[in-house]
Amino acid sequence: MTLNDVNLLGKKILLGIVISIIPLIITVGGLTLIRKLFTDRDTQTQVSNTNHQNQEK
Repeated sequence: MTLNDVNLLGKKILLGIVISIIPLIITVGGLTLIRKLFTDRDTQTQVSNTNHQNQEK
């Protein structure tokens, strides 16, 4: 194996790692965003329900 072959192999391995990590980052980011949106919605609903119940008393 020449130095050129090792260089090409290293580039291919690095490209494979990058191609594998990018979809993982997108998936984790999307799940985090969805969780944050639902958590904010639940918090607002709980606060709204609490305020509504306090006004009735």
